[in-house]
Amino acid sequence: MAALASGSTSGRFSDKASSSDGAGSSAVAAEGGYEAEEGVLDLDSPWVAATEAESRLEAAGTAAGVGLSLLAGEELEEYEIRDNQQRQEDELTALEAIYGDDLIVFENKGGLRSFQIYIHYHLPDGIEVCAKLSAPNASPRDVGWCDYKHDDGPDEFSYTCNFEYLPPLILTCLLPRSYPSKDPPSFTVTAKWMDGPYVSQLCQMLDTIWAGLPGQEVVYQWVEWLHNSSMSYLWIDGNMTLGPDIVNHNADHRAISRTNSLESVIPLMLSYSSKKRYQAFLEAIHMCMICLNQTKGSNFIRLPCQHLFCVKCMETLCRLHVKEEAEYERWDRLLLQKTLDSMSNVVYCPNCVIGCMEDEDNNAQCPKCSFVFCSFCKGPCHPGKKCLTPEEQIQLRKAG
Repeated sequence: MAALASGSTSGRFSDKASSSDGAGSSAVAAEGGYEAEEGVLDLDSPWVAATEAESRLEAAGTAAGVGLSLLAGEELEEYEIRDNQQRQEDELTALEAIYGDDLIVFENKGGLRSFQIYIHYHLPDGIEVCAKLSAPNASPRDVGWCDYKHDDGPDEFSYTCNFEYLPPLILTCLLPRSYPSKDPPSFTVTAKWMDGPYVSQLCQMLDTIWAGLPGQEVVYQWVEWLHNSSMSYLWIDGNMTLGPDIVNHNADHRAISRTNSLESVIPLMLSYSSKKRYQAFLEAIHMCMICLNQTKGSNFIRLPCQHLFCVKCMETLCRLHVKEEAEYERWDRLLLQKTLDSMSNVVYCPNCVIGCMEDEDNNAQCPKCSFVFCSFCKGPCHPGKKCLTPEEQIQLRKAG
């Protein structure tokens, strides 16, 4: 059983097996960033409980009163053991081909195979989760998420949140040598965001599926039911209610459920859904409505209006805007110049070349340098005197 925690693994999520147990203990990872491998955010790590799953599977063997002797299949004939081992190997090969990175195969321990499968929930239409809180100090100010409603009790509150992505459900299996000919796999179901009774119902449903398929490979049917039908099995009118927090309940020992308060779990769920939605956007193929090329979302820019354009087109558009601005400024300057030139009472300051309004005495004052000049000779204002000729102006400058 130690292989569940320390054995070598395959698949992108191999580090999950050694992650800390529970969403609460990984809150720092959820808030401060997630482990990344090959540039991909490992959003599942806060929801893993590998050590707890291992201990539960060990307890499953001892609870039967025979420990691992039953798992070892000592009562089977040798040919039955060989047949079961071949069928287990074939089943694992098929599961790896189907589930890829969502399957973690652990190192065999004493000839027993063990593995985990991550079941992810993408709900395009969303699902409403109602979180019921019951605490003396609970108030709408304590939580900044979802729609708030005051329930019947003075200290009872509920918050309704909509999720497009739910945290993963993890199926951990240990295959006894008597599987599949006689016994089902020993398993645990981990859902660190669900209440215990919900996870217990899922475990009981897996028992029912095995009872209908005795002697057959059952893991694929389990996973497909958990992925496609488990949510609708637990929903009531398309909603799921969590809480109020229950300290103790008679749950299935194979059910690993929420142990932290909803005040800490719900924000982690919202963060998970938001990050998964962004990750899906980056990996999905989109069409640029300018060039009509299709490429991944990582090559797109999403504007505040939610319209999408590829980076190349946005770069070209920005360059055009900058160029158009420069040309517009030149056009505006020339237009102003032409307008001023067409006005008979506008003259230009000989110092600043700034347009000035000419008065009735043919004088003007520059609004920039305040120079008062004659609009005819462009020299200083000379009331009652004739303008100097250009030759006289030159001689006056030389004499000065």
